[in-house]
Amino acid sequence: MVMRKGGLPLLAAFAAALALPAAGDQAKPAKVASLENNATLGVAYTISFWGIPFGHTDFDSKFHDQAYSTSSHFETTGIVSAFWQAKIEASSSGEVAPHALEPAVYDSLYQRGADKKERVKVTFTGADPTVEADPPYPLSQYPVSEEQKKEALDPLSAVTLVLAGIKSDASNPCGTVAPVFDGRRRYNIEFQYLKEDKPDVDTALGKGKAHLCLMHYHQIAGFKPKIMKEGKSFPPIYGWFVDVPNPSAPNGHYEVALKVWASTGWGTVAATLSQIQVNGADLMPKG
Repeated sequence: MVMRKGGLPLLAAFAAALALPAAGDQAKPAKVASLENNATLGVAYTISFWGIPFGHTDFDSKFHDQAYSTSSHFETTGIVSAFWQAKIEASSSGEVAPHALEPAVYDSLYQRGADKKERVKVTFTGADPTVEADPPYPLSQYPVSEEQKKEALDPLSAVTLVLAGIKSDASNPCGTVAPVFDGRRRYNIEFQYLKEDKPDVDTALGKGKAHLCLMHYHQIAGFKPKIMKEGKSFPPIYGWFVDVPNPSAPNGHYEVALKVWASTGWGTVAATLSQIQVNGADLMPKG
């Protein structure tokens, strides 16, 4: 699992295509019809390396009228915590538009050990999203232009976009591309649908079938992840996604990853679905 300052886990690759309007004097798209009051989706994942769990992460999204809000939590567990204790708390909110999300505020707090804390807040207002960082870092060292930022989502809104099934359809069940700005860097997560597959995840979701998707990280501007500074290419990411029909979802169904994994030079890192709740109902009750 690749962790970077101000970022989310590799699970931030949960994003798909979107068509946000350009900032400025262009008209915003008309909002969708009101969503079911307090429609909610919660998912949790166990993160493992070489099959050994070392952390967990969860996402909780709420949809009300034309608004959305999502919170997430990541924490290391087990033997990994003996030498790397890390927590990431993040939240994001904005509005739901046809086939898109319009983020308003993204706030993340990264804690490493007992003392080190880093907070990044991105406010998506006006033509150029603003960044507040504590401790501050030099935004001018690796600049991201206004033009590059104005079509981007924050990482957690990108996750929400995929979970809400807003950009998935019959021909592109995985979506196409998610432009992301996390306060440090501007990148795309590019999706490619490969085939229908039989996942090795023990769940009734998808009735034994899932969309096998390939995801690529494409750096546009800003700080580079350490793995790229070392001259290595970012590993391809694979995922099994299933449709979860629900009339309260913005697009009539949720798009949930059963498993997301990437092979590195040290082994395979995977995030496997451990819990899903839709409007409070547990779809994967624990035995």
